[in-house]
Amino acid sequence: MTKFQMTITINGEIYTTAQLKRFKYERALHVLHELQALGVNLPAEDGHALTSIELNWLDPDAAMALLVKAHETLGQTGTRALFSPVLADSDRRWHAWNERPITTQGVRLGTTHIQVQGIDIKAYQAQMQTAQNGATPFQIMPEHYLVSGDVTGGRQTIMETFGMLGEPTLTYGTASQTIPVYVPVKRLADHPALMSGETFLVADDLNIHVGAIHQVQPLPDGLDIQSTFFCPHNAPAAIAEGHTIHFALELGGLFTLIAGRTH
Repeated sequence: MTKFQMTITINGEIYTTAQLKRFKYERALHVLHELQALGVNLPAEDGHALTSIELNWLDPDAAMALLVKAHETLGQTGTRALFSPVLADSDRRWHAWNERPITTQGVRLGTTHIQVQGIDIKAYQAQMQTAQNGATPFQIMPEHYLVSGDVTGGRQTIMETFGMLGEPTLTYGTASQTIPVYVPVKRLADHPALMSGETFLVADDLNIHVGAIHQVQPLPDGLDIQSTFFCPHNAPAAIAEGHTIHFALELGGLFTLIAGRTH
């Protein structure tokens, strides 16, 4: 099999692995400060509670290791309880951004294009939907606070920050093989596989009209995937812009993880 390699293009601009690693580090620091502000004790190796200034002096590996430890200590139940007021605030915002009918306001779009070589398409299909369950999500994308379930099996619960802006939202997603009628994305004839998803608030089942459209083209030794993020036009433009990088970290991290499991 060809050596694993990956090219990521966001809205027509190539992003390097080094750039994406830096984004991941910065988002990890953001989440650490977020946890600390909510009262979580983040201990140094000698046991003393790190200060906000000390957090900023952590190198990328140390920051990620501390974040993983914090998430594992909290667990999904602890995370939801800790962020309860934050999640309520996020829900209010998504309600406000969905006051106008989605067919009236339209949607914002952002596109992430990933071409991967040296990965088995069958392994990708088998592992893609549940690879982030358990301890994996925040190691791949720091702003994935929890993931459970299989979106292709009916429902996947995920707590994440959309677009690397603001705070997390607790949602569940459902999958489809069609593009939502209100999303102006062209069906790519040379990408035969399609999976789209829409998200709903866990609190009250509101469709917040946020989701993804993944169109996949098998290659002789890999795949080409074009992922489009959409959200209400009334939501901040920075969410659609930022989620293209979120996708790059998420999908790029998943492909790297899958490649490591299958090589």
